Amino acid sequence: MLVRELFIKIIGFGLVVAALAVGGVLVLTSAHAYNDYLNGVLGWGLILIALITAGIGTLVILGVFYDERLRQRDHEVHITPRGAPPAPPPPWGMGDVGRPQAGGVVRVGSAGPHGGGSPRMMAVAVSNIDGPLFLVALIAWTVITLIFFAPTH
Repeated sequence: MLVRELFIKIIGFGLVVAALAVGGVLVLTSAHAYNDYLNGVLGWGLILIALITAGIGTLVILGVFYDERLRQRDHEVHITPRGAPPAPPPPWGMGDVGRPQAGGVVRVGSAGPHGGGSPRMMAVAVSNIDGPLFLVALIAWTVITLIFFAPTH
């Protein structure tokens, strides 16, 4: 899974950076109108955006490595070494700890037990980068929506 994720991110960021850089170089080296003063700004701007995108891509890829390291650390067995034998039970006794009530159901209110089923364990696997990427996507979606669908009068 890690290799596939890294491969996709490297290819994606690499293509975007290459396209921006090549576009900037082509703007700077190709023919243009005599009084086109923004040509240099556009070319160098594209190259600067390519460098910024490469930096962001590097941070995202390093984040994937960091997240994988945390995931491996979570899957390791964590055992706290015991320095002495277990302590005796408390002097007041264990009472009803761990024992079900009469009939196996704890009564709450007058309605009694209803419904069925049993508690089930549920897990959702997310990485640490998913939240920030989702926020960036929402902000980008908002900006694009405001630009293209804003009322013009």
